[in-house]
Amino acid sequence: MRQLIPVVIGAVLLSGCSPDAKPIEYTYLPEVYDTLNLTDLKEDDPKLGALIKQVCATKRVAPPKNYAVGKQYFVNLVSQFPESMGEQAVYLKTKQDRFLYCHDSVSKPGYHKLTPKQDRFSSKHLVTPQNQVAFHPLSSNFEESIRISGRSLMKSARELTVPTTGYLVVRATNEQTKQTVVTNIMELTPFVGTVPLVLESNFQIQEPYEVQLNLMGQIRYRASIHSSKEQSTIQFKEGSHTDGTYGTVTVKEKSGKTTRYKLTVKQERQLPSGLDIPPDELYDADYSLPRFAIFHDRPFGKLKFEADRGLNQADPFPLEGYIETSLEESKQLVRLIEDSEETKRKGQLAKRKYLTLLNKGKAQQFKIYLDRRVKKTDVYLEDVHRKISFKLSAVGRDLLLETYHIK
Repeated sequence: MRQLIPVVIGAVLLSGCSPDAKPIEYTYLPEVYDTLNLTDLKEDDPKLGALIKQVCATKRVAPPKNYAVGKQYFVNLVSQFPESMGEQAVYLKTKQDRFLYCHDSVSKPGYHKLTPKQDRFSSKHLVTPQNQVAFHPLSSNFEESIRISGRSLMKSARELTVPTTGYLVVRATNEQTKQTVVTNIMELTPFVGTVPLVLESNFQIQEPYEVQLNLMGQIRYRASIHSSKEQSTIQFKEGSHTDGTYGTVTVKEKSGKTTRYKLTVKQERQLPSGLDIPPDELYDADYSLPRFAIFHDRPFGKLKFEADRGLNQADPFPLEGYIETSLEESKQLVRLIEDSEETKRKGQLAKRKYLTLLNKGKAQQFKIYLDRRVKKTDVYLEDVHRKISFKLSAVGRDLLLETYHIK
């Protein structure tokens, strides 16, 4: 009997079959992700995007200290899935370890540790973060977006280079009463870049009219500097920028009352207390990533960045190029695939040769093969990731051939 064991194992290996393989196995599939390198403004390796999604789904760890900042990325499901929400990530490097900082629109951002095997990110052009707030003139990149609001006092517009830990806290001190209030809070993250800051006058959603500071970024908190029943005029005088001084704003109401506020912008380690600040958790119970199936005749078109045209889809799908199922239809399809039998595939590729299943952020993709014979046609699905094939049952075969018109 001992001599037979290696022979049997060898036969299984040569056959390419894995008896325990399940037909449905979702994974982070590069084919379904657009991966953009935001630092270089270009598309990047989809496999890197799949790795980013995988790492960002792991447990958050404590923030590292004394790190250098690498490239920034944006990973999103391809444009055939418009319901998806993208994820930003930035690569961090310390002397001992490597991390990704991940941020999306529905969950608390945080740091995730990379294993040595996962560290496939470039270490070139690492940036050491600033350790204090610095003020600069407004660049042309931001000028138009600020001017378009119509309420902005352009003379006050500045660009801030900020540290990448803690919180950016803006305070206004009434120079007559000496009362100080917090007007803006932004959580500082490893995303290296500049933040525009500008005064806005006569901002009104409901009465009264308000003077506010617009700090364009991931704002945690915003409150008015001054409010009045009627519109006011404001003047701004730039400060010395020492000790975080931004400048002085003078507010003159129609009644003639004049109030002057000193504005400061500082990095602080903790959130100021006593403020009505939204909780960290941003999860929306109504939000859900798409979950359905799509039959398509070509690989998904990716986004590409072109200097003169911005982001564009390289090969948009024509309407006749795919069939998208509903959620209930996809559940039925998945159940039938789960009942399929692993075997060596036969036949030729179908005209509409791809089937992609999407389940939240993960996916599975098959190539569809048809084994046509005189009296019947058998349908085989080949998992493009695992390179194994499954034969659909008669019910599954009829669903693809008759309902989805796979030919």
